[in-house]
Amino acid sequence: MLAPADLAWRCWDGEYIVFHPFSGMTHYLDATAGVVFELLLERPATVRDLTIELESLTEMPASDVICAAVQQVLRRFEDVGLAEPMP
Repeated sequence: MLAPADLAWRCWDGEYIVFHPFSGMTHYLDATAGVVFELLLERPATVRDLTIELESLTEMPASDVICAAVQQVLRRFEDVGLAEPMP
């Protein structure tokens, strides 16, 4: 889950920059990570929820590739403190 009030972010042409004030770090997000980021700002979501949403946005069929990409993004977010796993 992300706390929108704690983050400053901008998107330009599908590329995202996120500043995390508690760590003082700025993060570059590619388009996939950016979409996941925006979805998590709206509400907590599972890997499955995020995968389904990404599939609908890209009009791609369900695939292990999208699921793996979501899992990788979430691991990165957790590593840098942008998100926490849901209990």
